[in-house]
Formats: sequence, structure tokens, C-alpha cells
Amino acid sequence: MYAFVVFLGLALGLTVVMQVIDELLPVKAPKALTRTISVAIACGFAWALDYSVFTSFNQDFRETWMHPVMTGLALVGGGEFVRSLVLAISHRSGDAPVEVAPSLRAA
Repeated sequence: MYAFVVFLGLALGLTVVMQVIDELLPVKAPKALTRTISVAIACGFAWALDYSVFTSFNQDFRETWMHPVMTGLALVGGGEFVRSLVLAISHRSGDAPVEVAPSLRAA
């Protein structure tokens, strides 16, 4: 149970860090580049903290370098999942969807 709470805490912390960086940058980057940078930052955090979510759940990889990389991927995925879940729960019925781009309609 504690391993899952630590994982969620790190994932949400990483999501907040990425939102702060996104707000501070003067140029808006594409979402694919933003996600790639967040995975790189998450891998760096996992390596610096010597943390592996998979070791916490008694899972092992063939090579040791896979632990921070896969932990970084899992942290970004977990953070995005929780963020989208909170947005979906807080969405009021009758409102337009939150993350849908406006469509161009011919008049």
C-alpha cells in the first residue's frame, strides 16, 4: 500500500512540475515534445532518487538501466491518468468537453 502511495505522490508531483514548467516557458511546445521531456525528467528523478516502482512491487528487469526508464514512463502515465480522472470527475454535465479542440464549422 505504501509503495502505491509513494508512486502516486511522485507521479502527481511530476505532473505539477511539468505544469509549472509549461507555464513559465515563453514558447508553447507541442504535446508530443512536452510528454517526451516529461518522461526524460521523470527518468532523471527516478535515477537521482534511486527509486524503482517495480522493485517496490517485487518485480525485476533483466538490466538495471531499465528500472529508472520504465519508472519514468510509469510516473508520467500515472500522473496523466490521475489528472484526466480528476478533470473527468470535476466536469459538469451539459458543459463542453474539457480537452476537445473547437471544430471549424462551415456556416
